[in-house]
Formats: sequence, C-alpha cells, structure tokens
Amino acid sequence: MNLELAALNEQCHHISRRLYKERRAPSPEERSVFEMRAALIAERDAVRDRQLDGMLEVLSPLETIAAPNTTSSPLAMVQRNVMQSNRHALLEVRREKLDMAKMEVYYTRAKRRLESLKESDAPPDKIQRLERMMQGYANVLALQDMVKRTDDQLHRMGAPRLMDSIPTTAQERALAEQNERDAHQEAIDNGYY
Repeated sequence: MNLELAALNEQCHHISRRLYKERRAPSPEERSVFEMRAALIAERDAVRDRQLDGMLEVLSPLETIAAPNTTSSPLAMVQRNVMQSNRHALLEVRREKLDMAKMEVYYTRAKRRLESLKESDAPPDKIQRLERMMQGYANVLALQDMVKRTDDQLHRMGAPRLMDSIPTTAQERALAEQNERDAHQEAIDNGYY
C-alpha cells in the first residue's frame, strides 16, 4: 500500500506542478489520480487507526504504572518507605496478572511502529497514550529489577527479603489465592466480614 501511495504521490506532484505552470484546472483523468490518492490515503489511515487502537487496547494495563521510587537519603526510615513503596507497586502489578511475555511482544511491535505512526499523522493524543503505555512497560521492568536488587542486597545482609513468602509460580499463586478465599469464607461463616 505504501509503495502504491508513494507512486501516486509522485504522480500527483508532477500533475500539480504541470497544472500550476499551465494555470488550468485538472482534467477528468488528472482528477481521478487525485481521487485515487485520496482514497488510498483514507484506506491507509483506517488500517493505521485499527492497528493503533489494537495496540492501545492490549497495552492499556501498562498505562498507569509509575516508575520505581528511589532515594538518596541516608535515613533508614526513608529507605524503608521507598523499599516498601516499590514492593507494594510490584505486588499491584502482579495482581493484574499481566502476561509479561505477551506484553514484551506488543511493546516491541509498538516500538517498531511508533515512528511510522507519527509520520503518518496518527492522532497525537493516541500517540501520547501509546508512549505512556510503552513507558509503563519499561517501568514494570525497572520495578522488577529494583525489587530484585533490593531483595538480593537484603539477603546478603541477612535480613528477610521484601518478597519473601510471595508466591512466584502460577501454581503457588493459585494456591495462595485459594487459601485467601478459604480464609475469607471462614471469616464470613464465623460472622466476621
């Protein structure tokens, strides 16, 4: 489609220059070339918009994920607050049950298409939203890395890890969710809710 459009663009450019030099209106044949170009642009834009909307839908869970917190404060209380904040943020991401392998594929696709979307005059608000989602993906990776490095450092110091007792495999997560549901049901059965 892009090759066909490039050829029509060149053809329309030559026709426009000739019309300008000759100071006349386009003939029916010339007008049909302009109309073909306009129809092809509309078709390309429709395809682009469908693809962009698909990327936005798939990556939407990443839009609100903030970057991990950091501090240069030597105060233990501040450092602990930052560590716990990052831990809670990572737990929140895990509760979303994002398939990060899928997200990586969609992120890579979005990264590859971003410049062409900008060049094809995609709606700027959608481009900005896509960029926020892509940043959200980078934030998830940074958050995972930050918590892992913090965990490793705490472990080397002999302290409990931030993510100790947090299930990491699918089976462990399913078991933890079942235990949580059972405990909640027991509380309801005993009159605590």
